[in-house]
Amino acid sequence: MNDPRNPGRRRFRAPLLLCCLAALLAGGLPAWGAPKGEAPRHARLFSLDRKEGLTVLHNRLPWGGATEELAWVLTPDPSAPVPPALAGLPRLRCPARRIVALTIPAVSALSLLGCSDRIVGVGGKRFLYDPGKELAGVTEVGPEGGMGPDADLERIVALKPDVVLAYVYTPQERATAERLASLGVPVVFLSEYLEATPLGMAEWLVAVGALVGREAQARAFYDRTVLDYGAIRARALGAQGRPKALAGAPFQGSWYVAGRDSWLARLVGDAGGDYLWKDLPGRGSVPVEAETVFSRASKADVWVQCGLWRSLEEIRRSDPRLAQLAPFRGGRVFNNDARSRPGGGNDYYESGVWRPDRILGDLAAVLHPERFPGHRFTYYRRLPGGKP
Repeated sequence: MNDPRNPGRRRFRAPLLLCCLAALLAGGLPAWGAPKGEAPRHARLFSLDRKEGLTVLHNRLPWGGATEELAWVLTPDPSAPVPPALAGLPRLRCPARRIVALTIPAVSALSLLGCSDRIVGVGGKRFLYDPGKELAGVTEVGPEGGMGPDADLERIVALKPDVVLAYVYTPQERATAERLASLGVPVVFLSEYLEATPLGMAEWLVAVGALVGREAQARAFYDRTVLDYGAIRARALGAQGRPKALAGAPFQGSWYVAGRDSWLARLVGDAGGDYLWKDLPGRGSVPVEAETVFSRASKADVWVQCGLWRSLEEIRRSDPRLAQLAPFRGGRVFNNDARSRPGGGNDYYESGVWRPDRILGDLAAVLHPERFPGHRFTYYRRLPGGKP
């Protein structure tokens, strides 16, 4: 899901999400060893250790560029004594009953696990694709979401949460999180967006499950996702040929092109496609002159994730040269905004975080419609104005 087409930072603002992810991933991740404790199947940045009847949640990369991990002790009674080896770690009440969610993935994970009713505060509610009736009366603690300057710390403290689920990108946001901690509010950083693979990202559902006492349910859901992903991948890779896939859209004269180790490149490859920029190393994205992209795009068979454009006519009006690309002429342009609201959220970045199998299914059907006849798309849609 690597698509830094538009600049921005908030994980709540769906079209802007992946620019910040690209910036964080562009430098790569530290060369950490294997996760300790209960090693997840695909995630590499969290683990759950069991120590004397307690669970310790480790986050090995709490933000891009971090050099030290963070850890929290999950306990039914945070005031109870803990083993000496754990005495220096912050303690979280588990299962958490009062939660402030400052990221869209946290909201969608809690909803999936049937814990939406535990959310007492939310940031960036207007960017949710499906806030649901459970959040109708929930306190807004920051209209833009995250730990930025708009976060209402007094309101968060007044809610007396068991935990705040957040992310940080900047030193200012880290300072805000530290301020909350100093006020006695536990903050857990979710780093699913820093994982190297879609399945690794989705496995963070298990970490959220551990916090709310539904780890077994989260593991069962994730295991099924892995099975479905594998079945779709096997079916797609059994197809004849590898259609060439163009991704992204120009912004201020440049395309932000994701490297061969990005989520998007991995998804295209697993869907039986040939990613046009597979020679570009790295997980992150780099700006490429539009003319360079046009030259390579002449070989494309399909075009996916084309920014904010809603129709082929919008693309044509933006830059008539794009109308000459083969995917445009053939009506094979698909955007990942099938489930989105004007001015609001995009479910691709909401429930899609935990459903890489459905995203892969959509891409496989785009690339190999003959292998997936009658596929019902979830996150992608064909842009209107071209061939059916």
